[in-house]
Amino acid sequence: MELTVWLGLLASALFISISPGPGAIFSISQGTQYGFKRAMFSVAGLQLGLVSQILFLLFGLGVLINQFPSVFIVIKILGMMYLIVLGILQWLKKIEQIDTNEDHQSLSFRPLKALLQGFFVNLTNIKGTVFFLALIPLFIDLTALKLSTCIIFTATLIVIDLLVMAGYVTLAEISKTLLADPKKILWQNRLTGSTLIVVGLIMGTT
Repeated sequence: MELTVWLGLLASALFISISPGPGAIFSISQGTQYGFKRAMFSVAGLQLGLVSQILFLLFGLGVLINQFPSVFIVIKILGMMYLIVLGILQWLKKIEQIDTNEDHQSLSFRPLKALLQGFFVNLTNIKGTVFFLALIPLFIDLTALKLSTCIIFTATLIVIDLLVMAGYVTLAEISKTLLADPKKILWQNRLTGSTLIVVGLIMGTT
């Protein structure tokens, strides 16, 4: 991949990662509740979902969606439903479930659960799917795929997204000091949950 092409890919990767979306919202929520170290399990899950989505698109799903639009609709509905359910669960959390006590967080946090949640958030992210469907043909010749090009493309997107999500988590952890009151944390979770529901509805109806 030529340097000028890679720089264009780098700029595009920054745009998609920084722009508000399910991944950013999820990272902020996890960072606020569990702190940087624990929230990075969720961020790792986001990257696994991102890798899966990129590989699916690189090796055939893009062509499949072009030939069978119904596949796109199924992915869209699944993404919408998952985000709405995640938002509802976030909204319904009780005050005692989201206090800032370290011992309580240690008991309530499950690394595998956080990893899987992050995975499915990005795997079903229709905004990402649409973006990658438009992005991939600009940087990769799908009729003559090269392993080295695919590795560079995927690694660039993953590294940029990892850094951006880690930044969101860090900001969320810092802001947690402003939300020491459990009731304020409750409303923060309700705001996050509502945002996830709205994003899911917008994604599912556009």
